[in-house]
Amino acid sequence: MAISRSRNTQHKVYIPSSARENQYILAKFKVTDELIAKVAGKIDESSAAPYQDFYQNLSKLFFQVCNEHGLESCKFVGNDKFSRVRYSPERLTAQTKEQILFLYNPKYHTSQSAYFRVDQRAKKITLVFLTNQDDIRAEAPIFHKKVKDAIAQFSEQVGFGADEIRVCDHQHLTYDLFAKDKGVTGTQTHKLRSIPVRYSASDVTVDENADALTYVTVDFPINKRIKSLVEIDESSNEPYSALYNLIADSFMNAAKRHNVTTGAVIANGLVPFVRTSDDEIAVVNGELQKLGYNPAHTGGGFTCKWSSDKLVDNAQLIFAASNQHQTTHGFGKFLNQVEQALRTMTENLEFINDKEELKVRFHQHVGFNL
Repeated sequence: MAISRSRNTQHKVYIPSSARENQYILAKFKVTDELIAKVAGKIDESSAAPYQDFYQNLSKLFFQVCNEHGLESCKFVGNDKFSRVRYSPERLTAQTKEQILFLYNPKYHTSQSAYFRVDQRAKKITLVFLTNQDDIRAEAPIFHKKVKDAIAQFSEQVGFGADEIRVCDHQHLTYDLFAKDKGVTGTQTHKLRSIPVRYSASDVTVDENADALTYVTVDFPINKRIKSLVEIDESSNEPYSALYNLIADSFMNAAKRHNVTTGAVIANGLVPFVRTSDDEIAVVNGELQKLGYNPAHTGGGFTCKWSSDKLVDNAQLIFAASNQHQTTHGFGKFLNQVEQALRTMTENLEFINDKEELKVRFHQHVGFNL
């Protein structure tokens, strides 16, 4: 019995009670001549606002459908910017040249907003659905079904054909690995089952051809103490090379020791995002760093991207799960391995657990065509 309990414990992860849950769903589709004609008729390119009717008509229809399905937090993005969602005690939308960031508290913040330029034709439209569920992870299947039904109705009213809309369900748990050292009491227990398995228990099905991706991102602070661990020659052309090498070596050695063999270190000032790809890739798009992983590959190795002449506030550490990391229980064992690797790494770098934060974010994605 003791051995059985020990093995079962390996598949459970105990995270701080202060952990935050989040879920958002994106629906993307291309802007075609046919779509514009259906929604707004002929476009007068000589006008100062040639696409005003198109965006306004389409967003109006979108919000009407959302209201019919009881979806209070929805965004219509028609400016080709990469959409990101994070928790914040204050509601805020921040935009840069290439991305739009929605910050909100799922318990209290609701809004419906549209973002587009009436004088520009977007390549694609992104519909963003933000959850406002009370128990986000437990009620994720309900939100998924509600959004999927809304997208299906929107698709039918617009007249889309099969596979014209790409739907991506994003979920994450965020917590400080050392929250207990800072006085946080209590834990949450998770097995971290895959999204299709969790949803099936609630009689919600996910397309069998859906792409699934599981990974962990970590904000590693580069503070004064970390910088003091190496000799930094400010007169050098690459003054921070030794610093980033120290972090990368500590990260990779710790990951390998705990049987996580795929990941990345990003310290170039870019914003990394992870997606499914047939091959492991690292592509720069302006201020974004795209990392592509294939869950079918079991030993993709590590990618290190940094600028040795630039000091960043945080290095981004990524641990990517392969299909082999998914057990019959879920991904709990994988996250335990990641946590063990992080503890080994931070011990080697003399981390001060009660004063320094190590923000861990466990991601699960599924994507499919509607």
